[in-house]
Amino acid sequence: MTELCNAHTHLELSDLGRVCPQTPTSFPNWVGGLVWSVRNRKLEQYRAAVMLGIEALQACGTSHVHDITNTWVSVEPLLNSGLQGCVYLEVLGQKRERGLERLKEATGRITDLRRAHAGNPMRVGLSLHSTWSCHPDMLRQGAEWCRENKVPLCIHVAESPAETEMLLTGGVKELGWIRTQIGRSLSMLPMSAPRLRPVPYLAVLGVLDARPLLVHAVQVDDEEIDTLARARCAVVHCPRSNALLSCGRMRLEAFLAAEVPVYLGTDSRASSPDLDIRAEAAAAKRMQTGKVDAEKIDAMLAPLNSEP
Repeated sequence: MTELCNAHTHLELSDLGRVCPQTPTSFPNWVGGLVWSVRNRKLEQYRAAVMLGIEALQACGTSHVHDITNTWVSVEPLLNSGLQGCVYLEVLGQKRERGLERLKEATGRITDLRRAHAGNPMRVGLSLHSTWSCHPDMLRQGAEWCRENKVPLCIHVAESPAETEMLLTGGVKELGWIRTQIGRSLSMLPMSAPRLRPVPYLAVLGVLDARPLLVHAVQVDDEEIDTLARARCAVVHCPRSNALLSCGRMRLEAFLAAEVPVYLGTDSRASSPDLDIRAEAAAAKRMQTGKVDAEKIDAMLAPLNSEP
């Protein structure tokens, strides 16, 4: 039986296909729409969405999945699903004290889960949401904890031009729209902008020492790809989500030339048409025509090693 790995999902959003853009939109606008859509959701709705997502994965022959859960509700369903891979408890927080408090809560929960479910084919890890949504001390301390305790770590990084702009300048032109939509002030960077691009920022903080699984990695240059290769990090390519959120084309050929392991993920139903990883591979082949051989893209469907 062929093993198929979907290396990046948000199963708790599996019922939000209505949020998925029909034509390309901007990443900040999409974030604002997603925040508006989930503002009043209850945990029961998230649980139902997770079960819907697991059923969709199994229906298309997925054997391995790496899921990020912001609400943490997908943990138990995935541990009991028979699927293999890793479920990452996600944390974010732009304010230091609240962020570190949430991180402490997550690390304690992960420790308990790993002890209670030792030997389960579904591992439990930590997700530090992104460079722009986590206080630098969260990124630093979370990565250090994962490295010391051999816990898998996952981070969204260099997904859109907006992320790079936020880190370099502290602002994004389209933030005004988001503030209007969610009806409250939204400061994307309460701390001073680090004036660094996403990959160098993680490197300076020591985050890459934990060898995180990095999702998207679209907005990177050759030097940054070399940095990831030296750090022995793997990345996840989500071509359909990247296209619909106007993130750009991942320079897959450069990652492969640098011998960076690359896997495929569907992202969430809020930004991708379905959870079928074979459809994601087909999309990648179309987008990478003339740059990456189809056989190399097919190889990205294999399960990844979730050991940190």
